[in-house]
Amino acid sequence: MKKWALVLSGGGGRGIAYAGVFKALEKLDLHPDMLVGCSIGAVMGGIYASGVSAGELEDFILHTFELKFYLESVTYRLGDGAFFRFLQAQEALSSLVGSRGVASGRRIHRALLELTRGRTFEQSRPRFLCNAVDLLTGREVVMDSGLLADGIRPSMSVPGLFAPVERNGMLLADGGILNNLPVWIPRERGIRRVIAVNCSPFTPISPDEIPNGITVFFRALAAASHDRGIVPERDIPDLEIVLPARSSEFDFGRKREQIAMGEEKILENADLIHRVLSRGGPRSFFRAPRPLKA
Repeated sequence: MKKWALVLSGGGGRGIAYAGVFKALEKLDLHPDMLVGCSIGAVMGGIYASGVSAGELEDFILHTFELKFYLESVTYRLGDGAFFRFLQAQEALSSLVGSRGVASGRRIHRALLELTRGRTFEQSRPRFLCNAVDLLTGREVVMDSGLLADGIRPSMSVPGLFAPVERNGMLLADGGILNNLPVWIPRERGIRRVIAVNCSPFTPISPDEIPNGITVFFRALAAASHDRGIVPERDIPDLEIVLPARSSEFDFGRKREQIAMGEEKILENADLIHRVLSRGGPRSFFRAPRPLKA
């Protein structure tokens, strides 16, 4: 079998499904030579590549992980009632006006250091890389050296939520702003066979799915980064497995359902995965659909 890479998209809470993806790949005895992630794909992929097994990752998500405990916000940890939501809105607005994000990211960075066991990109197995965007130049940046936690942190810096990271004259933010499925990274590193798992494809939705300003903001980001022209060949995976969007990017509560869905989707495509990795399947040349007219 030729060397192959697994690329994981961003997608917020939907990316919890990647724990199930890893479980299924371990069951199938399929181990990528390179793992590339964007945003939540960087978080899950980086932790896995640090030596954490799929079972350990699943156990952490189900029994320990709560997003609100990784934010510096006091009100986000108090409760979920109407009064607390009012306080959270006030605190978030104050944070955005006075700083670059609702959360500085220090707490999540400490957690990433612990979860990745202080490992570096050079120590990762499989070899792990992730992307970010330099807000100063608009360029995509590949994180490939130093501490895993230091690279994952900017890749998951969702605008407005986590403050971007200043580093080497750059201001780094979430890789999904520019490229939510960075297939080109393993190709540039010499790995031709690429399987991508996309937990947040850009698809038409109804007005009811954009109920407030926050969802408008993130939908606008997704629309801006959506490629509407011809996709370069280097960005087309040999196989793209699209996970059903059964929840929003902001929903981190359906943990068991998401993990089970990720595992199920990989297992049901096992024959196709084996065929692509052993012989190589035909790749389509995609064009995005023409814009709809009102």
